[in-house]
Amino acid sequence: MARIVEELTVPVAPAVAFAYVADFTNTVDWDPMIDAARRRDDGPVGVGSAFDVELRFGSRHVLMTYTVTVHEPDTHVVLETSGSWYRGRDVVHVQPATDGGSVVRWDATFALRGPLLVLEPLMAVGFRRTAAKAVAGLGAALRGVADSGGA
Repeated sequence: MARIVEELTVPVAPAVAFAYVADFTNTVDWDPMIDAARRRDDGPVGVGSAFDVELRFGSRHVLMTYTVTVHEPDTHVVLETSGSWYRGRDVVHVQPATDGGSVVRWDATFALRGPLLVLEPLMAVGFRRTAAKAVAGLGAALRGVADSGGA
């Protein structure tokens, strides 16, 4: 299993940071591996909300559906995905920063299943590298939200 844990401080209020990360349609704006993202349902984001995310995996595109399994407004969200050859889990905690912004802690895991399991050590290196770029992109996107007055 590959895992990355990253923490970033951003200049937006916790409610704004949380709403942005909990809505996985925003991944297309900050994760360079995501080519498309759309919501599968309507209404407020909460437990059971689902998002189709098109991931660029080498020269292929893989469609993954992420479902919100934990939703504690403004503080904690968990999104999970699972397919015949993989499973993933993104756990995000948001808390107030001392300067009035937010601290966002992202804990993501991704694992291969079945015969692909033998490729996991190689995949883990790539996952950590691309996930770190995604979290950096999230920080830039949230700073952009702050610059546009969404703080």
